[in-house]
Amino acid sequence: MDVIQKMDQATVTETPKAKRRSKEKLAKIIEDAMAGNDDLSNAGGGKKGAKIHLKQKVVLLSEENQNLSKAINVKNAEITDLKRSVQSLNEVLNSVPIDELRCNSSIASSKLLELSKKNRLLRAELESTKNKVNKKELQIQKLERDLKLLEDKLHKGTTETPKEPSDELRVKLNSIQQKLFETRNKNTELQNQLKLAQKCLQQEIGENFNLATMASQTQNSNWRGRAQQIIHLQQKVHELKERLEIVDRQYAEDSPITFATDDVPHADLTASHTAKSGARSAGGHAEANVASNVSATSFDRYNTVVRKTEILHRAKVEGLEKEIASLKAQLEEQRGKVLALKVRNKTLNDEVLKYKVKASSLEEQTDYNGLNLANMNEKMNVQRYHYESRLEEMARQLNDLKRIHKDGAFREEELRLKLENMDNLLQSKETHIEDLNQTITRLETDLKALSGGFLFSCRELRKEEFITILDSLEAEKNELLKHNKTLVERSEQDRAKNDALHEQLAKQKVRLSRMEARMRELEKELELQSERKKRSQRIADYVSSVNSTASMGTFVFENTSQNALSQRAIDEFTPAQVYQMKHELEYAQEKLAYMSEKVAHLQEEKENDARSFAEIINSSKGVVLETILGNRSNASLSVEISTGTSV
Repeated sequence: MDVIQKMDQATVTETPKAKRRSKEKLAKIIEDAMAGNDDLSNAGGGKKGAKIHLKQKVVLLSEENQNLSKAINVKNAEITDLKRSVQSLNEVLNSVPIDELRCNSSIASSKLLELSKKNRLLRAELESTKNKVNKKELQIQKLERDLKLLEDKLHKGTTETPKEPSDELRVKLNSIQQKLFETRNKNTELQNQLKLAQKCLQQEIGENFNLATMASQTQNSNWRGRAQQIIHLQQKVHELKERLEIVDRQYAEDSPITFATDDVPHADLTASHTAKSGARSAGGHAEANVASNVSATSFDRYNTVVRKTEILHRAKVEGLEKEIASLKAQLEEQRGKVLALKVRNKTLNDEVLKYKVKASSLEEQTDYNGLNLANMNEKMNVQRYHYESRLEEMARQLNDLKRIHKDGAFREEELRLKLENMDNLLQSKETHIEDLNQTITRLETDLKALSGGFLFSCRELRKEEFITILDSLEAEKNELLKHNKTLVERSEQDRAKNDALHEQLAKQKVRLSRMEARMRELEKELELQSERKKRSQRIADYVSSVNSTASMGTFVFENTSQNALSQRAIDEFTPAQVYQMKHELEYAQEKLAYMSEKVAHLQEEKENDARSFAEIINSSKGVVLETILGNRSNASLSVEISTGTSV
């Protein structure tokens, strides 16, 4: 039963390090490609949903690729395990020569025990292979579903993601097919060898035998096989024949018969027999009567020993018959199991043919992957071009925003200085108004003091020297009250305008802080874009150096949150918003210039009013003093005249 050893010609899959490197490179390529897609999605807001859908599909396809690679690795491991089991079975079967089984019964009994053990191992391995085949069936069904989905996506043209590398899948499918064929051939060879072994068992043991009972009896150290028991019984029969011959010889020679017990070996019997025969020849006829008496007693013992040996022999023969019957039953059971294994082998062959047809269909379906790779390379080039143009546009926009930010900061500083000056002017005017109010109160007290506390009661006197003074004072008083009222109203208006200007300045500060935050976000985005550009350049160099049939692994996407933030920042900051912000800044600057001019005009008016008020007060003081001095001089002259006349 020599089994032909077949070498494994299956192709070796990629090492884990090479797979990891290829997966990392492909992950970088896909990440940059998706970054380019994100940049392109800024041009149209309506395409965001489609892009997100495509990203999700790309993630699903990458997961499917990972599952397929894991399934292929598992199949390779299972195939290696099957190879090891087949090699061990071949070694076992090669170590059991059938010719010796047919020739030597003692060796055949030991070999039968070994074959029963190996048969149990083969049954366990067949069960394990059955489970593995079921697992592979499930995996192949899953692969078929995945391939159908991929084929539908290819025909519809909804996805733009790269598919599985066709060459790698084709090589792996070929290796799996080859390994399946080898396992099938080895399985058939092992089944044929099992049939031969069972036939040998039937020839040696019988048709009805039970391997389970034989296997349970092998654990007992006192158990012996059928051939060993036959040899043992043959030896005992030979010993008994020799004893009978000795007894017959002694009886013929009229010598005393001696029997050895079961514990005494045959050599002792022969030795005692020779010694006694020598003694008989030396003793002579003198001991003949004594020997006849001894022979009678020994013959009775011989009859009892023979009966005991016959009983033991009969019990052993019955036990052997029972064992032979059990072995025949086990052999029948094993024969039925062999038939079941034949049926299972036939079904497995049919399933392997089905898998071969499916694998050929899968090879035909994977021919589309070359076209997909070419299309993806073209799309990658287009996306790289758009990506570079988008980077240049973003750099220009960032420079414009920096310039606008500098202008806004400069104008904000100017407005702040102007507001500080206006606050100082308002404070100075308020202090000046307070000083004027104090001067008014002081002048009123002076007038009261001049009129003697009867400023308005002087009209009752109806004196000619006070009429003109009182009229002028009342007119000046009314004018001063009106002027004070207008000044108070103007100060309130200026205060309200100043508050409004403060609120506008606070709003402008908030807007400028927002612009600064957006500028910082845009600077970060520009740095990210520059890094992506460098990575895309490196990827383009790598793609140009690698052949179009290079293996592509899974797609790994990282830092999706950063891409989403950058996309949201770019979407929020559009050129229209920038233009609107510029317009608002210019309008605020013009408004601040107008308010500053208005404040300067109000300041000039208040200064003119203060000067006119001071002139009015000074003129009124001069008129009052002149009238008072004139009245005093007239009074002194009248007094002098009256005194002179009196004198």
